[in-house]
Amino acid sequence: LQQEESLQKPTGNTAMENNSNNTRYPALLKYKPQDDFLKLIMCGDGTALGFRFGISLYGKWVWHLKDHIDRMFMNLFRAENLPVVNDELQQLDRNKDDNGSKQANVQYDDASKLQQAPPIAATEAALLLKRTDDNVNYEDAWKVLRDMMADDNYRICVLNEISN
Repeated sequence: LQQEESLQKPTGNTAMENNSNNTRYPALLKYKPQDDFLKLIMCGDGTALGFRFGISLYGKWVWHLKDHIDRMFMNLFRAENLPVVNDELQQLDRNKDDNGSKQANVQYDDASKLQQAPPIAATEAALLLKRTDDNVNYEDAWKVLRDMMADDNYRICVLNEISN
């Protein structure tokens, strides 16, 4: 199969779909990488350092967030969580864009799939993300980051509050 020059090298789910479906779908899926992503580094002392949206994050809560994300990722490879090929092919048929092209639109931390409570106020969100104490609930902070990813206006408001 030849790949169009405009396509980026697929990763993650897109690569799996392209590799497993090349006999049924001659055209490869288009891959659109994230503009920004959460970067997390464990510090070795029970804390971690993170970066997203141009801001730094630090503390035990960042370590717990990284640990949670790592465990979720590894759980994707448990036998009971592996995709069934026929189900995956049917899902690909539903992912056609307006031109009939197959479109890979899955991101690991895709906020659009999460049904959650409304975002907290931007001022509260900024204060939460700047905290480094041991009492921060990583799930609350992660929700703020996902809300920022899903809503450009909210992200701008939180980032403005962080810079003040």
